[in-house]
Amino acid sequence: MGAALLLGSLLLGGCSQVEPVPEPSAKKSVNLDSSELQRILTQFTSSEDNPKVLSDQKLRASIPLAQQWLESAKIKPSKCGVTFAQPVSGQLGTATLGAVELKDSYLMVAIFHNPDVLKKQWSAMNDLFNECSRYSVATDGKSRAYHLAAQQLNSDAEHDQSYVVTSSDGTTSQQQFVVHSVDANVLIGIQQPVTQTQTAEQIESATGIINNLLRELQHAGQVSATAPSGNN
Repeated sequence: MGAALLLGSLLLGGCSQVEPVPEPSAKKSVNLDSSELQRILTQFTSSEDNPKVLSDQKLRASIPLAQQWLESAKIKPSKCGVTFAQPVSGQLGTATLGAVELKDSYLMVAIFHNPDVLKKQWSAMNDLFNECSRYSVATDGKSRAYHLAAQQLNSDAEHDQSYVVTSSDGTTSQQQFVVHSVDANVLIGIQQPVTQTQTAEQIESATGIINNLLRELQHAGQVSATAPSGNN
């Protein structure tokens, strides 16, 4: 179930403030297969404490469960589920996926084969902040209320979206710091718990992670794209 919820988190950004719809990117697309992406994520997080790299195959196998969870969830206002209108298989099925589960956070990457698909997803998130900064999700007879507070994060990616999401079931509450960054055909996501005093530090840390990972992906992707086909 964890991998399914991880995929869902890549799609839940539809309820926060984002930048205007991007114009077609002049940057080169990243061209990496699943094994190359897994290798990069393994190396990138090698200094972390017991990182667990989730392969494209594992994440893809959880798409039906993620779809089932999203369809069973009752979201109010219902328009805040607009990004769920297209099946998860349609939104992520044509992307190469990779993720790393760390001690208390997740790092996710989706490399879209068609940059226009990613552009359309980003566009779908565009006008919902005022109406969806507060919403509720009910699953299995339990309901949680969510409040999203936009944060300022500026990485080397073309577009960034970051927010602190506070959720409560009326008894307990928790906060998560969530980042989505888009560059050409690459979507990078970060999700980690947060407290009010840590937000500035986490924004700085997340910016560095995105910049460094994006640099690694771009370098490897361009090398892969120019390699003889017999070596792929």
